[in-house]
Amino acid sequence: MKPFSVRACIRTDKPVLKNGKYPIYLRVRISGNETKIPTGYEVEKSLWDSKLQLPKKNPLQNVLKKEIDTLETHLLTEQSTGGEISINLVKDFFAGKKKIKPEHESFYDYYLKFVEDKKNEGKAQDTIRIYNGTYKILKEFAPKLKISDITLRFIQDFDAYLRDKRGNDDGGRENKHKNIRAVILDMISHDIPVKNPYSKSKFKIPRAKIRDTYLEFEELMALRDLRTKFEAGTTKRIVLQMYLFGCYTGLRFSDIIDLKWSHVDLDKNRINKIQVKTGAPVMVIIEPWARSILLEFSNSKKNIGTKKPVFKSLTEPTVNRNLKILAKMANINKVITFHSSRHTFGTLNLLENSDKILLVSKLLGHADIKTTMVYFNGTKKLIDDHARKGSQIFSGNKLK
Repeated sequence: MKPFSVRACIRTDKPVLKNGKYPIYLRVRISGNETKIPTGYEVEKSLWDSKLQLPKKNPLQNVLKKEIDTLETHLLTEQSTGGEISINLVKDFFAGKKKIKPEHESFYDYYLKFVEDKKNEGKAQDTIRIYNGTYKILKEFAPKLKISDITLRFIQDFDAYLRDKRGNDDGGRENKHKNIRAVILDMISHDIPVKNPYSKSKFKIPRAKIRDTYLEFEELMALRDLRTKFEAGTTKRIVLQMYLFGCYTGLRFSDIIDLKWSHVDLDKNRINKIQVKTGAPVMVIIEPWARSILLEFSNSKKNIGTKKPVFKSLTEPTVNRNLKILAKMANINKVITFHSSRHTFGTLNLLENSDKILLVSKLLGHADIKTTMVYFNGTKKLIDDHARKGSQIFSGNKLK
């Protein structure tokens, strides 16, 4: 027996309409509770069959029968899937708000809400940027995506799309999978029934290969010697000085582009700023070679203390393209990107301070010392070279 009943009725308890007709409602009873829902139809009292509880005229009778059948089907479907049948469910149905199970809702709606929450929690700007990038690419791959569509096969197909169609390497794919996994885990924590393709090693997230390219001391000097070949203000001169500044300070590309003169204290030889990637503060010591670069870009010291950017805003692809040319000019047989400047800083400083790895980790702004250890390549050649060169790598005492 159905735990509900749906019948049509005319509202004789309401005043007759100006056209002499009465409004037709659907009377719904569920577990002792009742509601009346207007159908939008009207009928004269003489044309109402009180026994059938339907209009006597077939066209309108058929329309109402269809509405009753539709509502009953909805309620029975909800009951068969373990849902709760209630008066509110009926009201939502007629308000155009058919109840949707959480797993049948849009994955993208949840994803964007998740990112917005992270932004409000103070997550780093760079982290939010990466999440938004993943969202854009995921939507290119699957314009419409329900939560229930997230399966192992879907994730495998998405990974193949990243690798084969977009040419993403392991590192590029790693971040995107981590973003999706974070959203899935948040859903699970909120009791939303969703499959986790990343659990129990069902799908192994690709890991970025450690970028261990760095410049040895002679290579750094060879690049430094190129300064005289370019006039101030030219793109190659700017790129060269930005890269050398990264080698001297260990700052990431994002932080060098973000660097303002208000972050720089030349009196105390310090840079204090919030890291773009992590949102954590970092303090950088300004060594003489780094100071020389800052003065070059200071507009005869007029920019010092202002909120103007220190360096011209160049894109990382533009910088890396020019670095490839500069490396060739300096006879450096390595494919260097801007990130190698940070690795150069870390490696050479670890050689200089091999017993003070915590200090070097702090200089790099690392939250985890394991990250710092990536920069240390303790080969015999490096150690021998370091012993021969002496100390104070970036002090400027050896070369001007």
